[in-house]
Amino acid sequence: MRLAERARRPADDGIVPLINIVFLLLIFFLIVGTIAPKPDISVAYPETEKSPVTRAPADALYVSSGGYISYRGAALDIDSLAAAVTAVPRDDADGPLPVVVDRALPAPELAPVLGALAGAGVESVRLITLRAGNARSGDTGSGS
Repeated sequence: MRLAERARRPADDGIVPLINIVFLLLIFFLIVGTIAPKPDISVAYPETEKSPVTRAPADALYVSSGGYISYRGAALDIDSLAAAVTAVPRDDADGPLPVVVDRALPAPELAPVLGALAGAGVESVRLITLRAGNARSGDTGSGS
């Protein structure tokens, strides 16, 4: 007794479900992931044990240990800080402005920055610290 040979399926049929899965994963990560502008300065985040923040917000103001200032990816000086903060609408305009200060920056060097923000009409700031273990020296907070 001779059995009839089965018709063979083309070899590329198994790749279509794989492409579908990869496409769905791509869509998932695009929706879930956050793309934040990187500051053009390096900031060593202060670490705390109980900070609820694991990543700095995208619209944070960065102040490095050398006194360099960056807001939304643009380098600023103390004179142009007020204009930059008021020109760009923030995600939470009524809430405090998130500020990331390098842990090596002395407090007296932060005072002119806070004075410029007060002159720009910023009523409150929120100093961002990261949970211990998430901040790395020289990290820019772009996704860790």
